Amino acid sequence: MSEQFEAVFARYDTDGDGLLTVDEVTAAVAGLFPAAEVNDLSGIVKALFAEYDTNGDGRLTVNEFVPLAKNLPELDSAN
Repeated sequence: MSEQFEAVFARYDTDGDGLLTVDEVTAAVAGLFPAAEVNDLSGIVKALFAEYDTNGDGRLTVNEFVPLAKNLPELDSAN
C-alpha cells in the first residue's frame, strides 16, 4: 500500500483511531466542493460508503479507503 494513501488517510482520520467515520469522510468530501454547490453531502457520502465500506461496518479502514482515494485523487489535495 502506498505511503501517500496512508498519509492522506491519516490526515482525514481526525481522532486517530485507524478508521474513517461518516463525519470524517463528510469533512473530507466537503473540502472538494464549494459550499454553494453542495449543501447536503449526506447522499454523496452514503454512496461512497455503499461502494467502499466492503465489510459494512459504517467505517472505512485504510484498505477500504485506498480504492476510494484512487478514484477521487482530489482527496489528496483537499484541505
